Amino acid sequence: VYTSGKGSSAAGLTASVVRDARGEFYLEGGAMVLADGGIVAIDEFDKMNPIDRVAIHEAMEQQTISIAKAGITTVLNSRTAVLAAANPVYGRYDDLKSAADNIDLMTTILSRFDLIFLLKDAREATRDKAICRHVMGVHIHHSTNHHQNNHLFQPTDDQQDALLDNHDFTTNAATTTNTNMNSSHAIAENALKVATTGIGELHVPTMKKYIHYCKTKCFPRLTEEAGDVLASAYVKIRDDVRLMASSEEDAVI
Repeated sequence: VYTSGKGSSAAGLTASVVRDARGEFYLEGGAMVLADGGIVAIDEFDKMNPIDRVAIHEAMEQQTISIAKAGITTVLNSRTAVLAAANPVYGRYDDLKSAADNIDLMTTILSRFDLIFLLKDAREATRDKAICRHVMGVHIHHSTNHHQNNHLFQPTDDQQDALLDNHDFTTNAATTTNTNMNSSHAIAENALKVATTGIGELHVPTMKKYIHYCKTKCFPRLTEEAGDVLASAYVKIRDDVRLMASSEEDAVI
């Protein structure tokens, strides 16, 4: 059973008492009860409300969940393994601090886990380049195959002239500003003005329309040259972060 810690409550993880249409109360099992004999996976464990996190203490230690609500007193089995994933504090693991300080969880909950694995994001140029080549290769091959099954749409000169004749770009720019930017006329006017005169900037609705049009009509392809540029930029960002982290560690030492 999978659940997210950010969107889970104590009742959703353990059990709750629900009243039906006739006014009678009945128990409704949560994630840990439904996963009895299996595994419950909790993502974003660090985002969970501390009060809700305390509710699973009994389930993790005693493998049971005690309920005493609305005249219902019972014990439910929750013989399940808990696989939880948590992010470090501030989104980056600090090697100079302990695991407890990085995860920012109480000792009472950490002690209930038999194994704690640390998955670190090692910033290494060679490994980053290999990952970039793989990701870029997937997108390049996908876009190429997609393009082979579709035809590019390119407006003819007559169509371009007709569009330009229907718009006057010599008017004051305030006209477009006062017009609803989400309307079809405003989007077309804004796009043609920037494309033909090079003056101004594309509005957000125009940009969304342009991207949607390109995806459905033009089928843009990611070239190998563009992939190399993106990969180099990604590796450079990772190297800058690694150098910054190294300088901070040297300063602390």
